[in-house]
Amino acid sequence: MTAGHAEKIAFLERHGVAELAHSDAFLLDHLRGVHDLLERWGCRPALCDAGLFHSAYGTEIFPTGAVPADLRPAVRELIGAEAETLAYLFGAVTRTSLFDAAFDGAPFLLESRDGEYLAVSDEQYSDLAALTVANWLEQRPRFPAASQFTRAREFGAMRPYLPATVRAALEQAYRFTPLAQPAS
Repeated sequence: MTAGHAEKIAFLERHGVAELAHSDAFLLDHLRGVHDLLERWGCRPALCDAGLFHSAYGTEIFPTGAVPADLRPAVRELIGAEAETLAYLFGAVTRTSLFDAAFDGAPFLLESRDGEYLAVSDEQYSDLAALTVANWLEQRPRFPAASQFTRAREFGAMRPYLPATVRAALEQAYRFTPLAQPAS
């Protein structure tokens, strides 16, 4: 069983995320926003918790992580193994490899920031893609209009791997024609 939401926020605050600038806001606001989008889209709790911690260790684009990697066991205890693994992977892999994998398809092999290759399951790739979409859509309104449709080709390729509600939000934001639903 994982900790309550307030305890998770308190942990992040103890590690300075409330004071760390991120995309014309503070990192804590961004982390909460990503969590809340995933929750609003009906994603399972582990994915929402991964969203709350997705940049806590730092990322390729936002290397200023607030939570040192040696605290992974504490984070795992707080949010659960699945959520912590997703948060760690989100920070560890390059955005390019995450987007390239959408074109390449399974099996998913993602490049880490230190040049290693990490195999992820289909479900983990779907979750990382959902985190990528939520991460971007949360901060997108704070970017200039000319940048708000960045990586449209890559996000378009990612759509088949996304949960339906996340895909719908992306399609609405980017004005994509919705993908046809598979016949049941």
